[in-house]
Amino acid sequence: MIKYFDLLKEKRLQMKGQKLLTQGKTEKAYDTFQKAILINSSTENIYNLALSLMAQTKYLQAEKYLRKIFKNYPENEINLLTLAECVIMQQKWNEAIELYRLLADSDPKNKAYQKYKNIAEDVVIREKYVKSKCLLYSSILELKRKNDKKALEMLLEAEEYFPGNPNILNNIGSVYMLLKDHEKAYSYFSKAIDNDPGNRKFQKNLFTARRKLRKNSKN
Repeated sequence: MIKYFDLLKEKRLQMKGQKLLTQGKTEKAYDTFQKAILINSSTENIYNLALSLMAQTKYLQAEKYLRKIFKNYPENEINLLTLAECVIMQQKWNEAIELYRLLADSDPKNKAYQKYKNIAEDVVIREKYVKSKCLLYSSILELKRKNDKKALEMLLEAEEYFPGNPNILNNIGSVYMLLKDHEKAYSYFSKAIDNDPGNRKFQKNLFTARRKLRKNSKN
């Protein structure tokens, strides 16, 4: 049985790791989640460790952890979706199709699951999808290096490969915010929300861009 103070430490490590992931400090997040697993090898900690590996594009290593969860909890939709993403990024098409099929069958009304199953089955679209995601991850690295314009080029190319991806659109908007082009930022945040209406992060970004535009119009 895990001691009370160990549980508190585990919770702090989980929160710290998630914050580091959000900040793009993926290696530090990985180290933090490893410490959490030493306290408790729970499904949550294993999944978080896999996410930190995914963020570093270490898909094969991430897959091992995600497979472990899938073996014990095959009905876990979040893990199943992440595992499907992990194998499609490795171009393991047949495995990706099967996983997305499981997701689509588990929730027939979920249009996103059906959409990604169709992507995995289409020999042209799936290649473009992988290229767009690779460019997305590369752009994040460029942003860390303060190469904002290079990151923007990659993101715009990613959008060409896979139009309508809300994360790509939101990231384009975020880079335009860094470049002080608030009008274009607002446009891309709007597109991101059109493709993911319930996303609070996108809504917050749109609000920030709108506020900047209003402030600039008064000056």
